[in-house]
Amino acid sequence: MFLLIISSAKTLRVSYIGMQTQEVVIKPTVNVVLKADAQNLDEVVVTGYGITRKAAFTGSATTIGEQTITSKTDANFMKTLQGNVAGLQMNNSTGMPGAQASVSIRGIGSYKAGTEPLYIIDGTPMFSDPDAMSSTNKQYYSPLSSINANDIESVTVLKDASATAIYGARAANGVIVITTKQGSDSKMKINFNAKKGVTQISPIMHDYKIVNASEWIDIWGTGYLNAGTEDIKTKKEADAYALKKAQSFGYSGTSTDWLDAVLRTGKVDEYSLDVSGKTGDTNYFVSGGYYNNEGIIINTGVERYSGRINLSSKYKRISFGINSAASYAISNGVPTSSSYVNPLVAVYGAVTPVEPIYNEDGSYNLSAYYNPVAVNDKENGDLREQKVLTANVNPYISIDLGKGLIWKTSLGINYYDLREYQFWSPYNNQGAQYNGLGQQYNDTKTNIIITNTLNWIQTIGDHHLNIMLGQEAQKTTDFYQYYAASKYSFLGYRDMGTAAEYLGAENMHKYKRLASYFFNGQYDYENKYYLSGSLRYDGSSSFGAENLWGLFWSVGGKWRVSEEAFWEPLKENIQNVTVRASYGTVGNQDIDWYAARGTYETGYNYNNEPGMKPTRISNPDLGWESRHKFNIGVDFTIFNRINLTVDWYDERTKDLIFEMPLSKTNGLSTTLRNIGEMKNTGIELSANANILRTKNFNWEINANLTANKNEMVKLSGTDDIVKTTTIITPGESLYTFYLKEYAGVDPDNGSPLWYKKDGSTTSNWNDAEQRIVGSADPKVYGGFGTSLKYKGFDFNANFSYSCGNKIYASGLKYDLQVGDSKLSNVTYKVYENAWTETNRNTDTPKFVYADSSGASKNSTRFLLNGSYLRLKSVTVGYSIPKSLTTKYSINNIRFYASADNLFTIHASDFIGFDPEAGVSGTQAWQYPVSRTFTFGLNVSF
Repeated sequence: MFLLIISSAKTLRVSYIGMQTQEVVIKPTVNVVLKADAQNLDEVVVTGYGITRKAAFTGSATTIGEQTITSKTDANFMKTLQGNVAGLQMNNSTGMPGAQASVSIRGIGSYKAGTEPLYIIDGTPMFSDPDAMSSTNKQYYSPLSSINANDIESVTVLKDASATAIYGARAANGVIVITTKQGSDSKMKINFNAKKGVTQISPIMHDYKIVNASEWIDIWGTGYLNAGTEDIKTKKEADAYALKKAQSFGYSGTSTDWLDAVLRTGKVDEYSLDVSGKTGDTNYFVSGGYYNNEGIIINTGVERYSGRINLSSKYKRISFGINSAASYAISNGVPTSSSYVNPLVAVYGAVTPVEPIYNEDGSYNLSAYYNPVAVNDKENGDLREQKVLTANVNPYISIDLGKGLIWKTSLGINYYDLREYQFWSPYNNQGAQYNGLGQQYNDTKTNIIITNTLNWIQTIGDHHLNIMLGQEAQKTTDFYQYYAASKYSFLGYRDMGTAAEYLGAENMHKYKRLASYFFNGQYDYENKYYLSGSLRYDGSSSFGAENLWGLFWSVGGKWRVSEEAFWEPLKENIQNVTVRASYGTVGNQDIDWYAARGTYETGYNYNNEPGMKPTRISNPDLGWESRHKFNIGVDFTIFNRINLTVDWYDERTKDLIFEMPLSKTNGLSTTLRNIGEMKNTGIELSANANILRTKNFNWEINANLTANKNEMVKLSGTDDIVKTTTIITPGESLYTFYLKEYAGVDPDNGSPLWYKKDGSTTSNWNDAEQRIVGSADPKVYGGFGTSLKYKGFDFNANFSYSCGNKIYASGLKYDLQVGDSKLSNVTYKVYENAWTETNRNTDTPKFVYADSSGASKNSTRFLLNGSYLRLKSVTVGYSIPKSLTTKYSINNIRFYASADNLFTIHASDFIGFDPEAGVSGTQAWQYPVSRTFTFGLNVSF
């Protein structure tokens, strides 16, 4: 804060970053209390190491405020960022409550190392990677879901080198800085927020629904007839044969809707209370929250309790405080893999509509393979429970040394504790083999980081200088245990103490360290010309002895063109014109903690003596992946109403880590090497506009668009990396689909056709040629929205979209089968479109029992257009006039109704629950994204 008093002045104008400017009359003694300016939140950029004026910030960043963060009802606040931040792509592979929201910023930048951004909360890095007993089943509860969205003041997404290079080793994938609320006023404030609502599955498209019992008999009768089974000659004979099969499954004339049986209307409750203010020289913010989301699939959901205490105080030149939070959550989920314990996998691939859920005596029909209702029985079925405790503690002290020097020391502690218990009941076919199987997985992670910084801030005439020197040390520990038991005494007893046989145990301690030294400098002249630079030297224990240390740096510049005299004639129409540019490097240390170490595994016996075997060879040359970032940006305002930002970037990941083969004489097959190169180039457009502004009415719109191209530049060798459905090859994106191209159906006989190399077609899948047929990367993605206010009424709507990406729906190989030998379920897509003598022009082959045509083999038959447009959230609210509430000491009362994921428009060829997929573009029986309808209340005192 700066004060300049002129002798003739009668008033003082007092301003500070992020605070409302105030004018006061000059008196012998002047006390000024500045209030936070929420409307000007985007005028500052929170970088994690401090706050920078947006005008002086040379980097590329987007800040999202409280109103947007709380606009969507979800345990994971990150899902509100989807469609609101240019360059940020969210890859939701599951709609399970509390699940991970996978994020990439300006494209995927690594193949073997991590691709998620670094998350900083109140200056402290936090665990963000999901954890679970089985990485294959991906039954994850995200640590980010532990944060109460009502505690968040803002979220800043840092993108380019100027914004991220100060984080060096951890910033290759961008940085997301979370700032929580602080007490600022001298007067106590109390805020209460409540939401209550329901969750439902979005309408299921007709083609993806499952046939009823009579239709099942009809289609399988056709399959038997086409296969010539048991000398069947007529459709009537075939249907009679199919009916006998159905009766052998327990069919008695009643059709079972298994999908309806495993889905439900869930509920959601969210309550939050916070108290903030100032007593003496101490500011405080204290909050408590409760969140409960009952999932739309039976026996799933998440319940969370959270609390936060943020304190800050000042004594003369010393400022100190603490930011602290804790959360406890209980999550019940389902595997998102192809396991039959996933109810959706069982519904589409195990049970049929001719099988009843219950026997005549009311017991479960266990002859129905993996009966999903029985397996997920709340009392006697499977248990998949995760109990997660997280805590963040960040004490700090700052000393004003005078002459612009400020010393700050902070300690950050991030604690994560997972207790996961899985029980396979006798209702589960695998569990029945063990007579009940219990598995306990415990994982405790601790991250401790100490940071020391020295800032020097000086203003000399028109020259402004801000220099920071810093040192940081970080230690991360991980301890996990696993043990299992079987042969449980009685049905319904799922506690491991009731098991008769223990199956063994394992545990492991892991440690990782990071040491850092860094510099950051900012200079500007006349508030028109800006320069910035940073340097960071990181040493990580994850890398080899020859490459422990990495040097990362950035330079950036900015020119406020509209402040030049020659721009004066244009200022009436175009304001705040700035041009930015930056270049620099950041690193990626997110690999296996011991990837560079020679390791051994115990538990192996040699000649009846205890021994061990090598699992990894020493790799002293393994080093950093480095991402080289170049960015050019332009910001400007039109008519003081429309704000526009355009960024073009080129980001190249060098020394990309690949697996390289080893000689078999080592006893191991591969090791890691820094060999490859990848790049992302793209353009980001952001706009927000105040369309209409009057005394009682305000209308704003916003939109953003990102076009990113991911490209592999160099591989580990000359050969392409060909996988089951994808290929990694220079010139194409990392997730490029490589499949045999489906050519439809032979109209004469109903056989599936594929394209050969010469362009002709063949009914023999083996003769067809694999081709590059698309990418999982969207060509364009983003979002747009609008907000309106009229007197006490408010309305907000936000959309997100993705265009040009492909999805490989591997589950459709089974859902769209045209006659297996297991007599599986059949979708309407097959039932109504399969080739017949009267339906020759179709893309669905003839239905044949024990089909051997290859129709269900990998091909573009299951490659779908992943483009979509989604109404992500819509809210209508009403605030009671203050003239009616202030007499009761109530500052504000607002009622509102909201809906999330109200509708999704997808491509015509898409079939499934939802067109969103994981980053790889592969999709199979994912937990559907639910529609949420809530009513809410905000009260502040």
